[in-house]
Amino acid sequence: NNKNKQDGKDNNKNKQDEKDNNKIKQKKGGDAKQNKSKNENNNKKGNNSNKKQDSKKSSPFAPLNPSVPPNQPQLTNDINYGRGEKLTVLHIGEKPSIAQAIAKGLSGSADVTQRGKTLPVHEFTHRGGSNAFPKAPNASSCRHRVTSVAGHVFSVDFPSQFQSWDSVDPAELFTAPVVKKPCKGSVVKHLQDEARGVDFIVLWMDCDREGENINFEVLDCCLHLMKHGGSNSNFDRVYRAYFSAINTSDIKKAYNALGKPDKNQALSVDARQELDLKVGVAFSRFQTRFFQGRYGDLDSAVLSYGPCQTPTLGFCVQRHVDIETFKPEPYWMLDLKVLKRGHSLHTTWGGGRSFSRSKVESLVTQCAESDSPVLRVTKVVTREKKQGRPIPLNTVALLKACSKALGIGPHQAMQTAERLYLSGYLSYPRTESSTYPKSFDIRGTLQQQSSDHRWGSYVQNLLANGHNKSRGGVDMGDHPPITPCRSSSGELSGDMARVYEFVVRHFIASVSQDAVWRSTRVDFELEPLKEKAQGKFSVSGKELVDPGFLAVLLHREYGNEGERIDGLREEEEDEEERAVPEFNEGEIIPLVQDKSRDGAGKVSVAPGAHCFASLGIKEKMTTPPSHLTESELIGLMEKHEIGTDASIATHIENIQKRNYVELGNNRRLVPAKLGLVLVQGYHQIDSDLVLPKVRSDIEGQCNKIAKGLADRDTVVKKAIEIFSDKFEFFVKSIDKMDILFGSSFAKLEDVGKPFTRCGKSRRYLQYIPGPPPRLYNKFTETVYPLPAGGIVKQWTGRKCTVPECDFELCLYSCGQPPRTFPLCPNCYNSSDWALDSSGTDDPVDKEDEHKEKQIQKMAGKHLVLECPLPDYHPLIEEMTVSPDPDSDGVLILDPHLGPKWRLVSTRNPTIVHLPKAIDKLTVMNKTDDVLGCHYMKIDFKAGESPLEGGELRHECCYPTDEIMQNVSRVYHGSDRLKASGRGRGRGGRGRGGRGGRGRGRGRR
Repeated sequence: NNKNKQDGKDNNKNKQDEKDNNKIKQKKGGDAKQNKSKNENNNKKGNNSNKKQDSKKSSPFAPLNPSVPPNQPQLTNDINYGRGEKLTVLHIGEKPSIAQAIAKGLSGSADVTQRGKTLPVHEFTHRGGSNAFPKAPNASSCRHRVTSVAGHVFSVDFPSQFQSWDSVDPAELFTAPVVKKPCKGSVVKHLQDEARGVDFIVLWMDCDREGENINFEVLDCCLHLMKHGGSNSNFDRVYRAYFSAINTSDIKKAYNALGKPDKNQALSVDARQELDLKVGVAFSRFQTRFFQGRYGDLDSAVLSYGPCQTPTLGFCVQRHVDIETFKPEPYWMLDLKVLKRGHSLHTTWGGGRSFSRSKVESLVTQCAESDSPVLRVTKVVTREKKQGRPIPLNTVALLKACSKALGIGPHQAMQTAERLYLSGYLSYPRTESSTYPKSFDIRGTLQQQSSDHRWGSYVQNLLANGHNKSRGGVDMGDHPPITPCRSSSGELSGDMARVYEFVVRHFIASVSQDAVWRSTRVDFELEPLKEKAQGKFSVSGKELVDPGFLAVLLHREYGNEGERIDGLREEEEDEEERAVPEFNEGEIIPLVQDKSRDGAGKVSVAPGAHCFASLGIKEKMTTPPSHLTESELIGLMEKHEIGTDASIATHIENIQKRNYVELGNNRRLVPAKLGLVLVQGYHQIDSDLVLPKVRSDIEGQCNKIAKGLADRDTVVKKAIEIFSDKFEFFVKSIDKMDILFGSSFAKLEDVGKPFTRCGKSRRYLQYIPGPPPRLYNKFTETVYPLPAGGIVKQWTGRKCTVPECDFELCLYSCGQPPRTFPLCPNCYNSSDWALDSSGTDDPVDKEDEHKEKQIQKMAGKHLVLECPLPDYHPLIEEMTVSPDPDSDGVLILDPHLGPKWRLVSTRNPTIVHLPKAIDKLTVMNKTDDVLGCHYMKIDFKAGESPLEGGELRHECCYPTDEIMQNVSRVYHGSDRLKASGRGRGRGGRGRGGRGGRGRGRGRR
């Protein structure tokens, strides 16, 4: 409702803006009528283009008439705003490092103060004039406050009533509302605190759709808190900076040309987020619940579906299917070899290949029986050809090049490029443009690299002789191509250094001269086969004349596999780099018959001869294609519009994390068994779920939203209708996929080993390590999820003491050093003993909360790094000997008992080591009236008792007993799964821990 109200306000604002614009135009004698007629003509053109799109029946979307107007020039504040006053401007960046760069770039000689740690705030003051703030030149002074967020402020999710995996039918999610939840409440509060009472807000988010979306997330937090209330007037004092690099010059340039945030681009992101959430969660919940409850060796905690992720997987599986179904066939070729002046040349047969051995053998026989078995040179062509310099680098080209040339995966490459951007070394790495804008300073960027020892001399020569213009490419209007922003003096290392070097070399190469090759091609013809036109052969080679850009670009081939070299025919692109000896047209070369058994065409050289040829037969087999490389997969995703330049790397990473594909040799993606079965199952039910067509259409509609040509709600509604129908059919047809799973995976009853007994059937439960870990009763077909994040062990037949439970107990160990707790599989999955319960008394709410936690356990979503049972559970209560002063938990006796007696905290990684002098320790039924914890009965070893007079037996309440407090040692460990260090003796400080307290804990 709040969102609808805000949308209403935005619409009212747009109407008010139009009225104000018209008034201003009338006052200035503007051309309102002419503008109106132009708009009408533009609308007609837009309608005509929409009509053309209507004719495309292949799209599942009905064409949409423009219902969201394109962005109109919005009114800004009066330039007299704040005349003679002291103003405050709040600058908000997307990350703290960007905020720091903005403050550095804008402060100039002003003193900058900083406060805060997580999201620092930089402040400085500029005195009056245009220096103070370009949008308020008449202010006496301007206080600039620069801070940031940490990415998205809000995340899209379902309301709490739709969170349960068990009680909510996944089909309901398609019509469920979505809400925006703060990613971190502290960020929202930070924005509100800093925005309260400011005069202007300048947004410095990344200049892409995600950045525009974050802009409006920020405004949702701050707009109403600006000075002079009323959201409409406040928005007139909101500006947006457009920049591509975070160096000082780009920041100042953006600061002096502030624009307005684009609501349409933000809405396109909202649409994509809602669609991905509803479609992905609905399918993922259903297929996870269905198959995890039937098969035990799926090797994945969640069987996820994604509108982009699944078509990405589909590309990999389709190539694998092509390989598996490929049937190799033999084929034969004429093998002509020419030996001239020590050069052995393998020629290419013009006839290609033949699948008939007898046909090729007959041609060889004909030559052997000929009266004139000679080879004639029919044509010799030598010419110089240019290899075009590379086009400027966009995101997709960078990811492909890093994978193919540097061996760095797309996800890692994108993270590395972002770190280089945030450090000021590269321009913004998310861009679709591949040509430099006219305003780009190529010479200045080259000069920054002229002192580098690796390519400095090359750059200096390039500057002296004049650099070239960039070749080809397109300008998408988002960001310029990826370029270096400053030189590196050896401070970079690892992948950052390698990616930076590649970008620099690519940029220099893109404005260098083309490489020049001397290409030679010689055509031959066998005289005996002249009439059948089967005797044509050729040999070709090339030599480098002028390396041009190749002198600086180390990798000659990478990225764009389909890119052609200028001036070369397709068959010439693979020319071998070699010298071809001199031939003359009409030259006759004698043919020496090969008498070897295998017909391999060996040449016999007679004394005094300088050129011979031999003819034989070469047999080969057709070969299947190889699995897709990451580079090839990126190309397919780009071609079919799966994902954006910002998300392609994430989708490839996800299918690897889900164990759907494995990364093989040469960075090839090989589908795993689970990925194969899922994709084949989708094809059995509905191929649209895995083919790229539907997702590509959705992406096209989101692009229309971003351009103001489609209504966000209409697009979302239509897409949801399509996927809702597909989901309904998918559920009805799930048995088709289940057949494939049944033939590929083992059912739960056939997996695992007997572990503990069920308290109801008295049958052994089978332990399935997962993921996720669980116990399974094959007689009742009941699954008992186990906590993830620790180790589960058997516990010698002990039974749960809860009435009517009677399940055999396990031991659960977690943390470093391990803390061990008793675990009842039945109670752990019961709503009566659930951890982190909200305490609600409503039985329906309590059951919903339990079912949600149960499904999360089943999906292995949350790690349990504490006692898996609540402190009020009888198993824990009967072992409790003290409250834990460092948490809300308690200290219990370690179930392992002696000889190393110790107490462990149920909610904190704390271990209390009791003295080694203890021989026996028993937790008594007696409890303390105030603290409620049990007394301990302790027997000490003879001669080692700390008691007065050397007494051997001692009964005590641990938290109030000074004797035991003084002889105990406290150790603070870690919740992490791997050890971070060991304590050093009494009161030792484990690396990563908080240190020990030594003797004594004090009283609670």
